[in-house]
Amino acid sequence: MTAKKVLTAGKFDILHLGHLAYLEQAKKLAGPDGELIVVVALDKTIQRERGAPPVFPEEQRRRLVESLKIVDRAILGYDTDDHTSIVVDNRPDIVALGYDQRTDVEALERSITEHGLHTKIVRLEKGKVSGLSSSTIIRRRIIEYYSENGRERALKSQARPDPELHE
Repeated sequence: MTAKKVLTAGKFDILHLGHLAYLEQAKKLAGPDGELIVVVALDKTIQRERGAPPVFPEEQRRRLVESLKIVDRAILGYDTDDHTSIVVDNRPDIVALGYDQRTDVEALERSITEHGLHTKIVRLEKGKVSGLSSSTIIRRRIIEYYSENGRERALKSQARPDPELHE
């Protein structure tokens, strides 16, 4: 297999096994000597798409993603809905899209071709991951945990005075 440069992207706001499965699939497309470049969404992009800010700031998310062994380079995304410029700037052989990423593939292919690139766009499959494998599930679980256990902890903390406050 010839080494390829693969570009992929995501929010990576609460890093989980689903992200890892996605990145492993993308790295496989690159080949053992290939390069995996991961675009990490800007905070303002997440705010715009989700209607809420990310849990972790963009630079922390970028550094976490870049620290993964399978990732060769992690970069911050651009402040635009048009993904063409980041593809043109990085000139990958393949753009690997997640199974759930909303991207107009035909428009992106046209735009990339107009820039003289022969980049292939590949839609990856949903990884077979058990457990907490999506940020939405993790957020929901955290909310459930604290709503169920939070009242109990609050009552215990009210019953026991904080020694630091009474010195």
